[in-house]
Amino acid sequence: MPEAPLDALVAEHVTTLQIPDLDAGFRLKLATMIAACVPLTYEEFARRIDVAAVRRRGVVTVATYVEFTRPDGFLAVGAPLHTRSETVHSELSGRGAGTVGARMGFESRYTFRSPPGTGDPRRYRELAGPDPQPCGHGRMILTMIRPHARPADRLVAEPLPETGHLRPHPLHGPHPTVESLSAVPEEFAGKPHEDECCGVFGRHDTDINQYVFTGAYFSLLESHAALLLSGDGADAGRHLVGRVAVAFLRPFTAGARYVVRGTLQRAGDRTLALIGVHAVTPEGTSQHPAVFGRVDGRLPDGPDGEEASRDRG
Repeated sequence: MPEAPLDALVAEHVTTLQIPDLDAGFRLKLATMIAACVPLTYEEFARRIDVAAVRRRGVVTVATYVEFTRPDGFLAVGAPLHTRSETVHSELSGRGAGTVGARMGFESRYTFRSPPGTGDPRRYRELAGPDPQPCGHGRMILTMIRPHARPADRLVAEPLPETGHLRPHPLHGPHPTVESLSAVPEEFAGKPHEDECCGVFGRHDTDINQYVFTGAYFSLLESHAALLLSGDGADAGRHLVGRVAVAFLRPFTAGARYVVRGTLQRAGDRTLALIGVHAVTPEGTSQHPAVFGRVDGRLPDGPDGEEASRDRG
């Protein structure tokens, strides 16, 4: 009898937290989360799917949405970081596989756990407890496309033979868009602070897919959120980013010029930054962002920021 289709590809990995993995508040860096989960997903792809055969069909997977969240809490250098990945084969449009406008892809969910630390720089390797606790979550949506096909044939509308052993699932909710990420809650009233900067992507920003690596955009968005906070008179050094959600519309390559435009709004200690990365061409700066991110954070009460939180803990 043929084997039943797999509902999900599940993988787990344990690494050791090092000094570059944690920020000054002893929280997991976004760069660390990306470095831990992205290889886990693609290694499981390579183990369970004939990726070479998929590529021979002219099909690749591209990240079209990535999100990470981090709770408050302290971690410790030298502690284990447990990363769990669960990936399902998904139809992303909600129309159903094989229908007009269908888009096949994958949805990955990530959980990060580690034992809590003390939050004391003098005892940065000391654990406050032995049991791993959640220290972050992630979600990534990958869309399958034929980048070199004519526009009408670029989307993959039904499962490929190489993915026939995976049960297709509908995407959990609509695929996030620039419009959905731009929604501003009512409590964020008043005129937002605006600022922009420009730059050029270098080869160091890229990976072997020949495009700028996903992690480079997250670093750019966090940096621009800090610029917005400073320009609005806040102490950017105290700012705690809790969630970053990013929609990817078009990729950048090494040598590409860009302009980052963002707005910042505040409600009490909460912050909301909406930031777009726009391509610059000889004709000018694109009106529509190629990459768009939402950065949710907060400014802790008190002059000492993270120290005040540590004292209360």
